[in-house]
Amino acid sequence: MPNEEITNYIDFLLSAAIKKCGDIADAQDLTQETLLAALSYIEKGVAIENPKAWLVSVMNRKYYDILRRKYQIPSVTMGEGFDIAEEGDISDNIIKTEQAELVRREVAFLAESYRRIIVEHYFHTKSVKTIAKELSLPEGTVKSRLDFGRKQIRKGFEKMEKYQENSYMPQYLALRNSGRFGINGEPMSLTEDNTLAQNLLILAYERPISISDLSKAIGVASAYVEPIVNKLVDGELMKRMGDGKVYTDFIIYHASDYVKYIHEEEAFAKKNIEAFLSPLKNAIKELKETSFYSERLERFMMIEIAQDGLYNSMESVREKPQIFPDRPNGGKWIAFATVWPENYKIPEDARGKEEYGLSGRRCEHIDNYLDAKNLKLYNYESSLDPIAWRKHDGYGFNFFVDVEVNMLKFFYLLKKNIKPENVDLDTRMIRSIPILEERGYITTKNGAPELLIPVLTHEEEKRFFEISQSASNAFADNIREQLAVWCKTHKKEIPPHLTSVPDQKRTMPYEPNAMMFVYEAIKCGVHPRDLGYICPETVAVFD
Repeated sequence: MPNEEITNYIDFLLSAAIKKCGDIADAQDLTQETLLAALSYIEKGVAIENPKAWLVSVMNRKYYDILRRKYQIPSVTMGEGFDIAEEGDISDNIIKTEQAELVRREVAFLAESYRRIIVEHYFHTKSVKTIAKELSLPEGTVKSRLDFGRKQIRKGFEKMEKYQENSYMPQYLALRNSGRFGINGEPMSLTEDNTLAQNLLILAYERPISISDLSKAIGVASAYVEPIVNKLVDGELMKRMGDGKVYTDFIIYHASDYVKYIHEEEAFAKKNIEAFLSPLKNAIKELKETSFYSERLERFMMIEIAQDGLYNSMESVREKPQIFPDRPNGGKWIAFATVWPENYKIPEDARGKEEYGLSGRRCEHIDNYLDAKNLKLYNYESSLDPIAWRKHDGYGFNFFVDVEVNMLKFFYLLKKNIKPENVDLDTRMIRSIPILEERGYITTKNGAPELLIPVLTHEEEKRFFEISQSASNAFADNIREQLAVWCKTHKKEIPPHLTSVPDQKRTMPYEPNAMMFVYEAIKCGVHPRDLGYICPETVAVFD
């Protein structure tokens, strides 16, 4: 085929590329890469009998290269120059040379139990008897799996391009949990920085799905999907059914869920603000009478009362309590997640009066650090802190839990005037002193760092939470009846096979946010919005 003849297929290739990519810019790039590769091949003087089919094969290879780069996985090669043996239920077309890579692709998408037998039989030319002996399987089982595998390959050719959108436009799954983390940061560590794991969870949410179908949907070979699925099953984010299918075993929200009822939620908070103000004012008065009062601690307490009061009230109106099951590696949690489409923006008519971002309270413990017992670090992240959502960035640690543990050690050393370079402290935290200062944890005086966050003794901690708990209980009592009515009419629908989701997680994105009450209290003058300095919502506890 002369070079100039290729130009006759540009429109055809671009049309095919658009169907694959779903984006005109990506399609143009794919078409250009295909044409360049084709020209380079033709210049070698190779004769091409069916130019159209051959160009499609070239485009497929280039498209899979793009997918592999996007998901950062290695390429799948199932043998060079492979011809599948002629079988009655597979079209003769698939043994043509230009189709060989497509055959390998279909084999790669088979589940392991079928893929291995297909590879051993057709790639390595082993007999059924030999395979049965090596795998300790009856010969009949080997034959049936060969038959099933061939049928799956044929189906793959009949519906060649059935990838779902996640295969070319990955989504971001923000995994969170209530309860206690595992020792390795589970469950969040199972999906952090792993786009493929996140999108597998999304694809397995609406219905149970086989590994083969999951691989097809994501456009990644089963050999690379299976280890990730196994890890997610072992980590209890997925469950495996008796027929080999898997499903995602926690509730997934969409970004839009958090603003679906936002105007109703704001109206609810404004209408019921007195339920919050009265106990809050009493708590602030009591806190100011203590020897450990500070504005930073007052802010932490205000968030604590709003969050804890709403949570306790919501728990009391449920038919069943929320139970946190034991998990691997010492965890005790319930997972939930939110899908964030690329470049998602909140619609103008769904924007709230404020940003209401708030994380649940966390507490890191360390026992017997330099003979000190029960060091604690309490943390919130809220929209009142302008740096809250990058609070753990830049320190060089992989997980935020590691950041907080080393923060706690460092804060203890500062408070006790112990030089950090002489004891057990990760040097990354010492190098992060400028970050800690920028984010309001410490200040530097006369060249030495000094703590800014509140530090309570264990006795002061006890008194602080007595004050907070009394106020949050009063708030919960004041708001309980109104929230009971709310919960009956604001629940997220979930897939019918998903039975592990407690009611708490079905109403969670639709519940009035604690920060709505906090902002209403600020508007009423109970607490200043701007403290004149950056205030991370963090409290340390040690004697």
